[in-house]
Amino acid sequence: MDEMNKLKTKLKVETEKNGSMAQNFEEVKKLGKEMKEAKTGSELEEEDDKTQDPLQ
Repeated sequence: MDEMNKLKTKLKVETEKNGSMAQNFEEVKKLGKEMKEAKTGSELEEEDDKTQDPLQ
């Protein structure tokens, strides 16, 4: 029975780690709001004299 519990736990973890960044639509909406408020690279340079993260 212990092996069965391990397999169920592993399956649950793999199911929840489905490769998406957001797990549900509420999280998608929240991330969208955060992205709207984030400064662009040129805004960072002008306002704060900072550089943006490099593209990957």
